[in-house]
Amino acid sequence: MTSRSQRGVRLYEIAYLGTGPEPEIRTVEAGEVAAAIAYAGEHGMQVRVRPCRRPVEKPRSKEEGAS
Repeated sequence: MTSRSQRGVRLYEIAYLGTGPEPEIRTVEAGEVAAAIAYAGEHGMQVRVRPCRRPVEKPRSKEEGAS
């Protein structure tokens, strides 16, 4: 996977259900979603796919920018 800091890259959260008490969760780029679903199907797992929200970046204050 490439850097998450690139603009325009859509990320998705893949949760592999039924892998234990807590689902295994991975974050993948849009182009990797089909492969993740295919992998789950090959191993008899169910998956939940949902868009991943980017963390909100705090705006830099004037004082931080001056240093």
